[in-house]
Amino acid sequence: MSKDTRFHDELNFRDLGGYPTQDGRKIKKGLFYRSGGLSRMTKEELDVFRSLGIHCILDLRTQKESKEHPDPDLGIEMLQHSGVVSRGGEEIDFSPKGMYQIGEAGQKQLEALKKYYAEMPFHNEAFHVMVDEIVKGNVPICFHCATGKDRTGVAAMILLLILGVDEKIIFDDYMLSSEYRRERLQKILTENKDKIEEEPVLGELLTMKEGVSPEVGHLVLHEMKTRYGSYDAYLEKEFNLTKDRLNTIRDRYLV
Repeated sequence: MSKDTRFHDELNFRDLGGYPTQDGRKIKKGLFYRSGGLSRMTKEELDVFRSLGIHCILDLRTQKESKEHPDPDLGIEMLQHSGVVSRGGEEIDFSPKGMYQIGEAGQKQLEALKKYYAEMPFHNEAFHVMVDEIVKGNVPICFHCATGKDRTGVAAMILLLILGVDEKIIFDDYMLSSEYRRERLQKILTENKDKIEEEPVLGELLTMKEGVSPEVGHLVLHEMKTRYGSYDAYLEKEFNLTKDRLNTIRDRYLV
């Protein structure tokens, strides 16, 4: 997938159209967009965004995040449903302080984050809202969180599974966030190089802070596939997407 040079890389904005599917078709372009927070867009980028004909924006941030950095009023239907899921009762510190922890505290933070991501695809109202809008045909749609890499990344995984994209391509799309945010990621890893050599867990946490972790990407896909026995079973049990319903969706959105 080529970058859209009309948006700065750190925004992590992209059209999911063009990806090949396992049945030999491709996703239609101009229907499914993923992004970081729209408040990060420049005036010029907002003008481009308006020109895309987007019908619906799904904000996956918490209400607190949305209030602190509200999306601009673009005259487009706005839905806000937090993609945060944590049913284990663990407290995960997403503040900069929490992501700079080392030693036992750092390891505890890392394990808590992995559990958080493993649970994200399940019983998550925000993703059900996204799927419902797509099933209804309320597209083009743009879904985003703060940085467009974690909650947005998992949402994109689910969408691409629904459209029949191969697992490797889905994983590669998830990992593209580290490419889009390479400058920030490399900067923080370089600044903390000596400490990371002493405390490797810090490198993992900082990678998750500014980019995405391949281990987490594989973990999320593994959980979706194995908890129910297959991706198709996951889609049916989680979203009531039977084989017939999937075929209808794919016929609408693939070319």
